[in-house]
Amino acid sequence: MALQTVDSKDLQQITLRPDRYAFGQETVRREWEDLDRLLVQFRTSRSIRPKISCEMEMDEGELTLYTSSLLPELATRGLVDMVQCSSSQ
Repeated sequence: MALQTVDSKDLQQITLRPDRYAFGQETVRREWEDLDRLLVQFRTSRSIRPKISCEMEMDEGELTLYTSSLLPELATRGLVDMVQCSSSQ
């Protein structure tokens, strides 16, 4: 909701750190779908390339699947950067 009301031209970066335990809930899934569409708009209108950061250890293939399930439009278009974070960070 906060991103929908952002009016600042100073916004340069968006980094997401999703909680992996919330994705089983349908309501949360729909909110991620809405966020995916909004971030596509940000990417095209403001040239902001979102990043998704994962706190659990995953190999590159798992991280790609994880990102694709959360942000399918961004991932399909190649408009999101995936950042691997180890669980110790």
